[in-house]
Amino acid sequence: MSKEGTSVSWPFRLRALSFVIGIGVVLSEVAVIAIPLGLALWIAGVAGAMRIVELEVVVGFATALAIIVPAHVRPTTIMPAARNGGSR
Repeated sequence: MSKEGTSVSWPFRLRALSFVIGIGVVLSEVAVIAIPLGLALWIAGVAGAMRIVELEVVVGFATALAIIVPAHVRPTTIMPAARNGGSR
């Protein structure tokens, strides 16, 4: 038996739903870091509030896409143990 898993492809609807949920989760995680950082930059007078928000939105979407897209481009791999109903 091969150690490699079997590649399967999800239906488009499930893949799109997973993509949207993943983007939402990553953007919320980025916001947890970006909001205090932006506030600190604004208080320090590094840049105006709108400029900081613009940069944080761009960085947030770029980060989300960099994390989510690779996970949805390649097909899902099912390991042999899962394919056989568990470890035997």
